[in-house]
Amino acid sequence: MAPMAVALILVPPPSLSLHPSQGVSLGDNVTLHCHLPSMAEWVWLYQEGGWPYRKRKDKEQDPMDFSLIGTKREHAGTYRCQYEVPWSKEASEKSDPVELVLTDRRYPPPGISLHPEQCVEMGTNITIRCWNKYFGATFLLHKDGTSDPIQPQDRDGVGTASFTLFGVTPADSGTYRCSYRPRGYPFISSPLGDSVMLEVTPTTPSPGTPKHPDPTGAEEQSRANMVMAVVRGIVAALVFGLGVFFVIDARSLWIRRDDSCGEQV
Repeated sequence: MAPMAVALILVPPPSLSLHPSQGVSLGDNVTLHCHLPSMAEWVWLYQEGGWPYRKRKDKEQDPMDFSLIGTKREHAGTYRCQYEVPWSKEASEKSDPVELVLTDRRYPPPGISLHPEQCVEMGTNITIRCWNKYFGATFLLHKDGTSDPIQPQDRDGVGTASFTLFGVTPADSGTYRCSYRPRGYPFISSPLGDSVMLEVTPTTPSPGTPKHPDPTGAEEQSRANMVMAVVRGIVAALVFGLGVFFVIDARSLWIRRDDSCGEQV
């Protein structure tokens, strides 16, 4: 068991990527890149439920490419790759899976609607509804700028799906579209449908609601008030001291004048 464990540690698994990675239609060409972290002699590409492809690596090449020319429905699915090192003939573990989803443009794109409206305040719950005329489909919600669809939903015998975004924030703003995958074809997709735009604005305070001061501004104002209070205290102490001084000085003056008057008499 120990030699096998050492071999697995010394042969790191490869990684697999697609080019292009999304938006691939039936009939398009696709290249699967098997990225090799170590020297290899043979490289295999596996399709789940299908036959493996094998290539001999006869030169320094990374990645090893497998090309699918004029893709068909049977090319859609989940893929992994694996390689064999030349010095020990040990095989690496398989890569993490990647999914090849093919768009079949013979399916009509789905419809989409947004409720309550396109411009809402933060914290509002939004419902996006997708539909088509085909029953038994899995609907997916897409947001422009993100690579993966969000919130897939299965609908059997209905032909519609509702996606709810709870307590939306400005991060939820953007353009949304729908697609669906017919029942029995998890890697075949309809084209993306029309889009709806969602704009989330900050909450507007109701009339009469006190505004919360800026913490930084409040701190500076408090510091300024403290300085003013200290200055006023110093000024008051000086004024009081001067007043006491004048009173004592005046009293001394009156006493001296009284003494002078007594000597004159």
